[in-house]
Amino acid sequence: MTLPIIEFQGLSKTYIEAGRSHLVFNQVDTIIKQGEFTVLVGKSGSGKSTLLNLISGIDCADKGVIKIKDQSLSGMNENQRTLFRRKNIGFVFQNYNLIPTLSIMDNLLLPLELTGQINEASIERAHDLLDKLSVKDRSNYFPDKLSGGEQQRIAIARALIHEPEIILADEPTGNLDEETGQNVLSLLDELVREAGLTMVMVTHSRDVIGLADRVLTIRDCKLVELDSFE
Repeated sequence: MTLPIIEFQGLSKTYIEAGRSHLVFNQVDTIIKQGEFTVLVGKSGSGKSTLLNLISGIDCADKGVIKIKDQSLSGMNENQRTLFRRKNIGFVFQNYNLIPTLSIMDNLLLPLELTGQINEASIERAHDLLDKLSVKDRSNYFPDKLSGGEQQRIAIARALIHEPEIILADEPTGNLDEETGQNVLSLLDELVREAGLTMVMVTHSRDVIGLADRVLTIRDCKLVELDSFE
C-alpha cells in the first residue's frame, strides 16, 4: 500500500492585494502519495506557485493543516520549517537559480553545506549525478559559461544531491527550447523515479502529460484532478 506523503486538510489561503482580499484556496482536501509524479496546470495567477510555497513551508496556510511525511508544517515555527525544507525537499526552478559567483560543483554542494552533510560519499554522489546528467566535464565552470539546458541539468543535480523525498519543480523547462526541454524533462523524470521520490511540478508544457501519474488544476479555489489537459 502506497502511503500519503503530502496531505492537505481543510487548506485555505487568502492574499491581500491592493487592499483587496483574494481567495486562492478554500477548504482544500488532497492527498499526494509517495512516489507519485503530480503535475499542476492552469492559467497564470491561479495559485500554482503558491501551492508549491505552501508544500515547502515557504508560505503558511491561513486555515487547515499541511502534513508532509505525517508531520504538520502548521505546528512548526519558521526556523523549524526551514530546517525541514532543507532536509526533505529539493527545488527545480524555471530560472535555474544558480549562484553566479560559485563554480558548478560549489553550486551543487551548497545544499549539503547548509545541512552539514559534505563528506567523501556526498562528493562522490555529486560527481555521479553530474555524470548521469552528462555535465561531469562542467564541474569547474561557472554558470554563465553553460547553456540553458546545461544550467538546468545542474539545477536538477542540486535538487537531488541531499537525497530529499520530495521534488518541487516550477516551470523547469520554461526557459528552454522544445528539444532541450524534452531532454531535461526526461532526465528529471528518470532520476526521480529511479530514486523513488515524489514530485510536484507546475508547468504549461503538454509534454509532461505522458510522464505524469496525475494532473491537477485549480478551479473555484479547489484542486481538481483532470484526465488530460483541457
